[in-house]
Amino acid sequence: MRKLEIGPHESRRTPDGEPVETWDTLDSSYEATVNAKWSGDVTSLPIPPAMYDWVHASHVLEHLPWWQTVGALSAVYRILKLDGRFTVWVPDSMKIIRLAMEEPEQLQELERDWRCGGLNPDKDPWVYMNARVFWGARPGEVGQEQHFHRAMFGEESLKKLMEKAGFSRVARIERDTTVDRGHGWMEIGMEGFR
Repeated sequence: MRKLEIGPHESRRTPDGEPVETWDTLDSSYEATVNAKWSGDVTSLPIPPAMYDWVHASHVLEHLPWWQTVGALSAVYRILKLDGRFTVWVPDSMKIIRLAMEEPEQLQELERDWRCGGLNPDKDPWVYMNARVFWGARPGEVGQEQHFHRAMFGEESLKKLMEKAGFSRVARIERDTTVDRGHGWMEIGMEGFR
């Protein structure tokens, strides 16, 4: 099985628990198997069509401008083999916003241990919401603007975007936290197939 992870982190754990060597990696800044930037251009990935059985992206899609989402997903679709699997994890912006608006105390409790870059000494739910939706680079990290979040997703919107890019059998997935603890309560995972 040939697998590709888009946007890996140096201290990453693979989504299937297998050794990192069993996965190809794609990143523009990290030393990766494929050095490229995932963008909204369908032809942007320097990878031949139908190369991979599984492509995985955890907390990468939200860093692309929202208007490039379908193009980026289409680029993944192009490099998947027939019946290949794509798994993606993003912040669930709808859940974050809903909690801030309807249950701010619960949001405050969920985030009680997050320092929020030192920007929320009063533990204000509104600040937590903004930080989760727009977070990326930490305060003072000049030159790290590429890490800011530029797109928001919820379950319905992500499913619709994946289907627009061609994926079928799109469904929500749960993270195996024994393999990868992920980003906790605030994320949503989806999978789709070519």
